[in-house]
Amino acid sequence: MKSEDFLLVLASSVGGIVWGANTVIMALYLKSLGLNPLTIGVILGSAIIVNTLLSLFWAVLGDAYGRKKFVYISRGVGGLSFLLLLITPYAYLFINQGYGLISSILAEKSGDLDKAMAYRSSLNTIFSVVGSLLPIVLNYRSIIAVDSIVTFLSLLLLIPVKENYRGTRKVTLKISSFKVLGKLSTEAIIGLGAGVLLPMLSLWFNLRFHATASSLSPIYAISEITLALGTLTSPFLAKTLGRIRAIVITHFAAIALLFIMPFSTSLFIAGVIYVMRNVLMNSTGPLMNSLVFKVVKEEERSRVNSMLQLLDAIPRSLGPNLTGYLFYIGNLNVPFFITGSLYLVATILFYNFFKDIKI
Repeated sequence: MKSEDFLLVLASSVGGIVWGANTVIMALYLKSLGLNPLTIGVILGSAIIVNTLLSLFWAVLGDAYGRKKFVYISRGVGGLSFLLLLITPYAYLFINQGYGLISSILAEKSGDLDKAMAYRSSLNTIFSVVGSLLPIVLNYRSIIAVDSIVTFLSLLLLIPVKENYRGTRKVTLKISSFKVLGKLSTEAIIGLGAGVLLPMLSLWFNLRFHATASSLSPIYAISEITLALGTLTSPFLAKTLGRIRAIVITHFAAIALLFIMPFSTSLFIAGVIYVMRNVLMNSTGPLMNSLVFKVVKEEERSRVNSMLQLLDAIPRSLGPNLTGYLFYIGNLNVPFFITGSLYLVATILFYNFFKDIKI
């Protein structure tokens, strides 16, 4: 792998530390501030849509004038927002924006996009392991400080990278790949399903089994380790099963486990099911990412990528509000069945749209 490719992969994956840590602690951190599940759901849900709209804003500017400069701006805002999160919980609304720009630069520079995306996803997951283990040794506020440092570090890694793409010099939301975007709109259903459950899952473990952040850390760490190994197999799965079949088969298996998980009788059993579901649902993520970049024009990649994130984020932002209410009234299992049903519909639609594609 070329040095610039490696730096781009590293810059776009080191944020896995932030993801891994926040998946474990964020709902619990907000709870420690005295917020109830309903308010926590509102904050987590609102953050999804706010950050996605900001990412689309930076993507439009990046397609028009070059992407690297807007990575610096967007991630700089994210790093500062982590520091402000130590003062106010509402700073969480602005912490995660602009990562799609780095992916567009990687798509421009890489000679083997499937492999680059697999490496990026695997490395991101390895870093997520590190992040998910932080609650064992650090308190919530210290972890948030680490999140800020990591965010700024991702910017330093980009300094040696030279961007060839100079932009269209036109600021526009218009894209010619609208038909492809329409077929990929199943992401909206996936987003709603993910939003219903995943941001609040650590809180579910806490309410159902009285699990603490430190007891959840090993579960999340193991899930990320297995996912890191799983994503490395995605190019092999694409060659043996075909890109679309590989995505669909693994998703069906993950959905079956999702329906089973709420019937777990112990934290250990629930943790094992979570680990298995996580690797099956997400190991073919690199195949989906490279599919998008392969079927979209270079000058539209950031916008299409951000619009897909928006399609995912709008319904995803509604999910934590619903789950916060369900948890508030003591109904802990319904979110699993809602999410599983939505994933099932989305996977069937995705297969019907793309089963004949030859990429």
